[in-house]
Amino acid sequence: MINVIVVDDHKIFMDGFKMVIESIKDVKLIGQAFNGKEFIDLIKKKKADVVFMDINMPVMNGVNATKEALKYQPDMKIIALTAYGDIDYINKMLMAGVEGYMLKDADYEEVEEAIHSVMAGKNYFSKEVLVTLTKNSLAERDNKKRKKEFPHLSGREMEVLQLMCKGFSKKEIAQKLFISERTVEKHKENLMQKTNTKSSVNLVIYAIKNKIVKL
Repeated sequence: MINVIVVDDHKIFMDGFKMVIESIKDVKLIGQAFNGKEFIDLIKKKKADVVFMDINMPVMNGVNATKEALKYQPDMKIIALTAYGDIDYINKMLMAGVEGYMLKDADYEEVEEAIHSVMAGKNYFSKEVLVTLTKNSLAERDNKKRKKEFPHLSGREMEVLQLMCKGFSKKEIAQKLFISERTVEKHKENLMQKTNTKSSVNLVIYAIKNKIVKL
């Protein structure tokens, strides 16, 4: 028998989810809590195999409750149960130690699958969450790839480029950096060569598009 605890501060949702849990074969609901602190007090008395944990709750949220709970029962499998598929929420719960992340609109089959997946030592994520994680991973990969492709710019070249992107003229840049206009022009030529751009306008567009400078 798989012992389950549900932690959520919305009673109406809790009542409905409780019915789903109780209808699953070989699964027993041994407790419920309406915030993280109640949950911590509960697991000091009862041993759970799987916990469905809401994130946003009063007194103690799901992130802190997860971290604290795993100190008492490190083998316990916690599945984040939330209406949010935001990458920040997902990352916070993953860092806290959850084994899965499921949205609250999940159906009966998904709840059952989540329980058996984490009990088998696997992770479980709702399809919507997997899409978010995949998009985030691809975005991070592309950012790293772009950074690798960026040319190395010296500190002075970055200063010149920053001022160019802010619309300063060659004379104004020279005055601000206490260098000659000829030196500014030389830096600009080096920048265009490194970035493979053909004009000052193209250089500025390249820098802004690739977020080399912050405006």
